Amino acid sequence: MSIIADARQLMQQQTEKNQAPAWALTELAIKKGKALAKKHKVDQEIVLLALYLAHLVFSNVPKDQIQKTHEKRSLKPAKRFLDKHHYPQDKQKIILNAIESHHGKVPFQSKEAEVMINAECFKFVMVKGCLIYLHELGQRGFNYKESVKLVFYKMNQKRKLLTLPDCIKEADKNIKKIKQIFAE
Repeated sequence: MSIIADARQLMQQQTEKNQAPAWALTELAIKKGKALAKKHKVDQEIVLLALYLAHLVFSNVPKDQIQKTHEKRSLKPAKRFLDKHHYPQDKQKIILNAIESHHGKVPFQSKEAEVMINAECFKFVMVKGCLIYLHELGQRGFNYKESVKLVFYKMNQKRKLLTLPDCIKEADKNIKKIKQIFAE
């Protein structure tokens, strides 16, 4: 089994354990990561590994302490995973920086990390991602009004973290559509 398949399997296990993030959101980020890695000519394996390993520690409670610090908390299990697979240290450094920097608290240090961050954020600035998140929040017991507030919170948070001009342009178009969908 490849390291990406192993990372995917690990993330699926952690998603079940943590009851979050919605697996469909992870798949959106992976799809966008593949496209952006190709477009921006960066190492796709690094981008995908960073995306799969970024939420190993997570919570299904929006804005709780675990969600606020999940990028830091996910570093140790990600490092253990990469070490177990004897992944090269120079590439590990890029992946760990991408994980740690995907909420903008730490600067990214490579194009791969920037691509990963944009792919990760993009899932919340597209109609499909917002609808998946809305559904997920409903499954967790949030009422519609609370869920819409959280969708907009996440959408705005992630839009601010986008750095790639093509992602920003597409996100801004998508956000207009999202606002129309939820307009009362």
